[in-house]
Amino acid sequence: MASNFDIEYKRLNSAQKQAVDAVEGPVLVVAGPGTGKTQLLSLRVANILKQTDVSASSILCLTFTNFAAANMRSRLNALIGPSAHRVVVRTFHSFAAEIMNQYPDYFWNGARLSIAPDATQIEIIQDILGSLPLDNPLASRFAGSLTAIKDVQEALKLTKEAGLTPGKLAAMINYNTALINQIEPQLIELLSPTLSAKRLPELEAAVLGMADNDIADIVKPLKSLTDVLKSSIVAAVAADAGTKKTTNTGAWKRRWLQTVNGQKGMYDERRRNAWWLAVANVYADYRDALHLRGYYDYADMVVEVISQLQQEPELLSSVQERFLYVLIDEFQDTNAAQLQLAHLVATHYSNADQPNLMAVGDDDQSIYAFNGAELNNMLNFKETYPATKTIVLTENYRSAQAILDTAQAIIEQADDRLVNRQPELVKHLTAASDAPAGTIEHRHYPTRDHELLAVADAITKAWPLPGEQTLAVLARSHDSLRRLSVLLNDRQVAINYEQQNNILESEVVQLVFLLAQTVQAIAEGDERQVNVLLASLVRYPVWGISPTALWQLATANYAAPHWLDSLLQHDDEALVALANWLLWLSQSNAPLPLLIEYLLGLRTGEHLTSPIRAHYLALPITTTYMEALSAIQLLVTLSHEFSEGEAGKLHDFTRFVDLNSGLQRTVTDQSWFTSGQNAVQLMTVHKSKGLEFDTVYLLDAVEDTWQPHSVSRKPPANLPLQPYGELYDDYVRLLYVAATRAKSSLIVASFGANEQGKVVLPTPLVTNALETVTVPGNDVASATVVLESALRWPRLETSDEKILLASRLDDFYLSATGMLQFLNIAGAGPQNFLENQLLRLPGPTSAVMSYGTAVHAGLQAGQLLVNDDMPPLPGVLERFATVLRGQHLAEDELERYLPFGEAMLTDLFTTKCFALPKGGLAEVTLNDIYIGEARLGGKLDHILTRDNLVTISDYKTGKPLNSFATRDQTKVVKAWQHRTQLLFYALLVSGASRFAGATALETQMLYVEAETDRELALQLIPSQAEMERIEGLAVAVWQHVTDLNFPDTSKYTTDITGIMAFEDDLLSGVI
Repeated sequence: MASNFDIEYKRLNSAQKQAVDAVEGPVLVVAGPGTGKTQLLSLRVANILKQTDVSASSILCLTFTNFAAANMRSRLNALIGPSAHRVVVRTFHSFAAEIMNQYPDYFWNGARLSIAPDATQIEIIQDILGSLPLDNPLASRFAGSLTAIKDVQEALKLTKEAGLTPGKLAAMINYNTALINQIEPQLIELLSPTLSAKRLPELEAAVLGMADNDIADIVKPLKSLTDVLKSSIVAAVAADAGTKKTTNTGAWKRRWLQTVNGQKGMYDERRRNAWWLAVANVYADYRDALHLRGYYDYADMVVEVISQLQQEPELLSSVQERFLYVLIDEFQDTNAAQLQLAHLVATHYSNADQPNLMAVGDDDQSIYAFNGAELNNMLNFKETYPATKTIVLTENYRSAQAILDTAQAIIEQADDRLVNRQPELVKHLTAASDAPAGTIEHRHYPTRDHELLAVADAITKAWPLPGEQTLAVLARSHDSLRRLSVLLNDRQVAINYEQQNNILESEVVQLVFLLAQTVQAIAEGDERQVNVLLASLVRYPVWGISPTALWQLATANYAAPHWLDSLLQHDDEALVALANWLLWLSQSNAPLPLLIEYLLGLRTGEHLTSPIRAHYLALPITTTYMEALSAIQLLVTLSHEFSEGEAGKLHDFTRFVDLNSGLQRTVTDQSWFTSGQNAVQLMTVHKSKGLEFDTVYLLDAVEDTWQPHSVSRKPPANLPLQPYGELYDDYVRLLYVAATRAKSSLIVASFGANEQGKVVLPTPLVTNALETVTVPGNDVASATVVLESALRWPRLETSDEKILLASRLDDFYLSATGMLQFLNIAGAGPQNFLENQLLRLPGPTSAVMSYGTAVHAGLQAGQLLVNDDMPPLPGVLERFATVLRGQHLAEDELERYLPFGEAMLTDLFTTKCFALPKGGLAEVTLNDIYIGEARLGGKLDHILTRDNLVTISDYKTGKPLNSFATRDQTKVVKAWQHRTQLLFYALLVSGASRFAGATALETQMLYVEAETDRELALQLIPSQAEMERIEGLAVAVWQHVTDLNFPDTSKYTTDITGIMAFEDDLLSGVI
């Protein structure tokens, strides 16, 4: 009987088979849209396993998005079965995080750093820029405020994505400056005569004859400035060849040489390099400040891993020997840092010239240039690996030929393409699908409002969609999508739309900030500000103040306002309580996170408990409810993050919000709005990458939206630091991606006048490729309807609980905590899971949990010290105290837990028979573990590997258990919880590719507060039957969760008997 692999392999075309069969050596696959690249990658992995004796865990697949990673895992599971979960499929960032987690001693001297919150990043950048000399280009101010904060943040991000540390960036700038000093006189001499077509070959030869300045290997694959100068003159002269003109060469001349005060020179390039050298200095200070506070930047992960792989031969050897085959998806979107990481992993000394590295991509679909991705990645691949086998996929299995021809007309408007650089490549796509040809046209409307109404009406007529048909509306930005979503929702058309909300604009967050400002104003004695703020505050319905009382307050404070006194002296006890509560808060020295919890009503304060939490939780589960919950959660998280910095007071927090508003920064909350089945998809063009739909509408195809806009900051010519949107080709490729999402129909919409009445033109990218149909206003709707639509405030609302909850499952994985919450019907079971795992209802900070977090952090620090042959206890105590103080406990709680924990840890290491083993791994994160379709994950306290035996340890505070089979009815549920948790961790380790070589597994609970040595450890060696049961339960719980099936458990007793009966029913499918 033929295997799944054999069946799928026979379906491949000849080019795909070449790629799948090319198991060894470097392979570059140029794969146009819809050419089956994901299936190809999956089949190649299966073929590697079939043709070689390597294990699945030796294959690394790097993808650009989590969606692509999940898609590949699903394909692999269908092709090769259970062993698929051992293939390492990661995004570049998750792979870097895995290396950092697996080899912690190599990073920051073993210190465990956290990802820096935005608040801390802005604060540090502001402090650094504020301390710069006034002649520094980054120290500029306007009206007293620093003007370069946003530019510097963006520059730091781009620099990291280019794979540059501060030292590497400064080195590149110094290389550039030296070269400019060297070649500037030569360029001035060469370019002083007037350009003529006849002289172009002579000019080209002279430039090519200039001396090279080789750059250090450590900054490759970046190019030297001479490389860029020479390649650009070759391209310019080639573009002018046969035209008898010097148009392109003239532009090249102006790019490299300018005249200032009558003197010629490379002024632009010098200015660019000077600015970025200043950035390099700030970058170094920024990293030092972050590390000093215990943070690293999210973008640091890949750069740090590259740096350590280059500096630590043992680490590099270990990683290279683990991964024998590397595959990269969406190669055109990889930035220089990501490409360098893949190169380091794949290029073992034994195969340096011919690594087993496959890259699959399409330069025409590169839409992430802001990440440093560029055409050069694909060109450099062949230069780096001369033995590269290049395969071009041109058979499209998605779209009708008419769609492909339209897309071809679009992409041919791009100037810089791989086919232009390498004419031997042919990329004209041919249809290999049976997709019928549909409507393909450009519709031009009088105004934007007419456009949106017309599209809404057309979609309403087509909905519900027949059979399995799909329809998507794409746009460059969210503004039109948000307005269209309201129009469609009003027409009862089911939609699926990922909204981007700024929580600073959320009603509940604005209320909390108003409260914070009021408390701060009272504390500062600013009565004028108190009057203004209280007058706004009391109007919110959460306080339940009657209209009569509001009028009384307003009239009493009309002539001589004293709003706080009026509240304190009011007959209404609720108003008096509110005033006293505000006064109490203004006098509080509680940490910021606790103050925020008081303001939200998560904690009970003196005089009253804030009604905010109760008000929003009393709402039915609707869109408003979900948005409020999400905003509250983000606000609590933000307050904790902000308090990690030096500025952790209420005043600093409100100032931070004002700073964000001044910089026009948003604190974004992304949430899905889904209103039914067979939904119309609304998304940005970037979000649509990798997807396909029968019909695609593209909104706002006007010049203003689809052309470059001037920018003030340009990078040195040889550094990939150019943000997206500065080149016309960026928009050509983006439009090409949008068009190739369509199978049959592509309707592009534009308009002739914007909201201000300004005339706008359709983008020529569309008019050059599609037939235009001009739609008069009277064919759409009456002027009144259009005006009413434009004036309405966009609002989406639905009350379908299942649809709303489904959006929470996109990135969900089942953890040990989640599994226990679902199964433990003694603690409300599935309902508890729903509230805590999916709704994530906010609650107050728990002192017990904060204490446990600090204990775990201390033991983690101890393990790192033991691994470095250092005594652990001093570091354990220091880390415990630091983390506990950072948990923002109330003062009395800190005074209670700090000495208790220090005494307990000291006793643990000095009196008890407790020792951390050298080579142990602490706080090990294992994510994306698949058992069938169930996605599992979690963080394990401690793992030790010895001679293929893996020992999993979990630390527990509190009283120990003597046995997992205890008959003490007061402990039996606790014993079940601990046993189930250990079995779940065993399931995670058994499914993790990094522990694929283990042949034996044992687990244990370590009760760190045990009074005797005998009680310290409780061991569990999982049996085959236990592992099968926990696996079955994980799959069953996952199925219930993804089906949003939270069964009524009232028929079960709320004890261990009921829990076991519930488990049995889950396994048998009874419930």
